Amino acid sequence: MLADSRTTSETSTVCREYAERGFSLCKVADKSAARALASQTRVARFAGGSTIFAQGEPADRIGILTSGTVKVVDLTENGVAHILSLLSAGDIIGDIGSPENQLGWEAATDVMMCWLTRASFERLLADHASLQKGYLAAIVRQLEKERLWTSSMRSRGTLQRVASWLFVQVPPDRGLTETLLPLSLSRRDIASLLDMSPETLCRVLHTIIGMGAIRMPTPDLVVVQSCHNLLAIAKGVRSPLPDGMVDATGVNKSRSSGQTVAKINRPSRGQIHGSPGAPSVVRASGMRPQR
Repeated sequence: MLADSRTTSETSTVCREYAERGFSLCKVADKSAARALASQTRVARFAGGSTIFAQGEPADRIGILTSGTVKVVDLTENGVAHILSLLSAGDIIGDIGSPENQLGWEAATDVMMCWLTRASFERLLADHASLQKGYLAAIVRQLEKERLWTSSMRSRGTLQRVASWLFVQVPPDRGLTETLLPLSLSRRDIASLLDMSPETLCRVLHTIIGMGAIRMPTPDLVVVQSCHNLLAIAKGVRSPLPDGMVDATGVNKSRSSGQTVAKINRPSRGQIHGSPGAPSVVRASGMRPQR
């Protein structure tokens, strides 16, 4: 219902600029279709923690996320909210496949999006074949990200899941320096996304710190010290570690033991499936101290 947002009533130049640049579903749309879409959109801004579209309410609007991170939430009958995925810039918010929202969309961080009514959007799709292709392509990309994320979480322990989630936040062009990952999601949200309790998440983070892969100078900042070790933990294989540290199996190992360890090379992004979100140093996929 956009009840928690600050919206504009006039067509926004922001949405027009995004459309003209081929952002999101406009990537394959022709210029006429992009202009038609921009003419129907309005800007909405949400503070972190706000509800964008509530589960069970009429599915009468659709949005294109332009900045920030959105949680896709499934609220069970007992009132327990499960975070299914995180959406980032370019992703589609809302459901036009049913009369009611089957899921909920909540702002994980401060969010801006371009939105329009479902009726207007359906008319645009009917009038512009290239926009319809763009919408389908955007939805397919979004579903593929979520499928890969679900696949990456299968048959993994809590240690591997947290390490994998941290690893995919590291930008591919990070160089050889330490990587700073500012975190913005609450521990409860991250725990829900990774299917564990907040207490387990804290224990696992301390374990990864002890293994030399990361450090946390503040509760809302992770410094990745060794992508090599972080990847080894994520893959569940042993990695060379300083004397006295534990390996990914939790066993104390020493370099002086003479034991052969697996050599892990930096993989392409396809080797560890990413979470649904931006693959850069993100503020969209993080955590802040639980209040």
